[in-house]
Amino acid sequence: MAGGLRSRFRTAGDVPSVPRPSPPSEAAGWGLRGTSGVPRAACTARWWGRSARCFEPAVNYTELDWRWAILLGAALRDGLLEAVAERPSSSADVAGDLGLDARAVHVVLSALAELGVLVEGDDGFLLGEEHRGPLLVAEHPEYVGQSVVHRFELMGSWSRLPEVLRTGRPIEDRTAPDFGGAATFIAAMRRGAMPGAEAVAASVLPRLPEGARILDVGGGPGTNAEAFARGGARVTVLDRPVVIDLMRSTLHAAGVETVAGDMNEGLPEGPFDAVYFGNTSHMYGPRENLALLARMRGSLAPAGLLVVREFVRGLGEDAALFAVNMLVTTARGNTYTAEEYEGWLARAGYEGVEFEPVPGRSTHLIFARKTRPTSTEEPARA
Repeated sequence: MAGGLRSRFRTAGDVPSVPRPSPPSEAAGWGLRGTSGVPRAACTARWWGRSARCFEPAVNYTELDWRWAILLGAALRDGLLEAVAERPSSSADVAGDLGLDARAVHVVLSALAELGVLVEGDDGFLLGEEHRGPLLVAEHPEYVGQSVVHRFELMGSWSRLPEVLRTGRPIEDRTAPDFGGAATFIAAMRRGAMPGAEAVAASVLPRLPEGARILDVGGGPGTNAEAFARGGARVTVLDRPVVIDLMRSTLHAAGVETVAGDMNEGLPEGPFDAVYFGNTSHMYGPRENLALLARMRGSLAPAGLLVVREFVRGLGEDAALFAVNMLVTTARGNTYTAEEYEGWLARAGYEGVEFEPVPGRSTHLIFARKTRPTSTEEPARA
């Protein structure tokens, strides 16, 4: 990478530390641990009883072994956990109520009991009290149920990578108007953005006037918009109608305005002091991104601030691997280098580009100021 470009980067050591409490799952550990320190094998052999749980779970639900992840995701998506959330039920009753195969349901519920998510007793299976909120209650502060289902569905798409290699077409296209998984996707993105939202706001807001107007493009999950609003900004979120319909009441309750529309067709005129474009450019190809950046410039006040949050190849971990996710879930998405972003921004009418890591995350904030007329010739890279 060119030395001149790297000189505009800030390292994690340059970014002010933003305190962030660790989720309980991080504090407790990863995976499973035996009750009272008893090793797993010994626990199974010596302590297992139908009325007593053998394992105390210490689960990070979104970082489980692939087998547990598939098991838990399928059980959530098909309603098994909800069926045993309030009172014990036999596997036969659960299968009958849900119209599922009795043998399959019994095998899955038994495995979930071994994981520690369910308690198996004389009356059947019951969801552990400590798992009910995180897995089933959307209002719970540690809710990750939709994130677990989202990861489960992604694993299915990734498993079909050989098909994508042959056809060049995604298994699903999240950018398509008829994408049917919006509810699960948005809920997962909302939860996934929480760890970095306050850090992003702490980096962005000091660069803006007090009470700044911010346009959050593609910000339907609302996590960052709400963080900006808590910092005193006046925030407008633009996203597709299906997303705004899902999130309107939540965002309005947080004091965030909403606009339903297609970012590829038009944006609110503004003028806005800043446009925030978070974790969305990876869903599009170079031509679309160049056009979007130029369109955002039109919504900015003179010398307004553009903020892009992204996986940047060569700067953050997992950027190239994340591109595979875009390969199987979008028609033209990818991850891009710092040089590519600098080139697009220069041609779209920005300057003063800076790259700043988001503390504790694999993404970077890309800052640029609106300064000069646009040049939107097609980029060389297809």
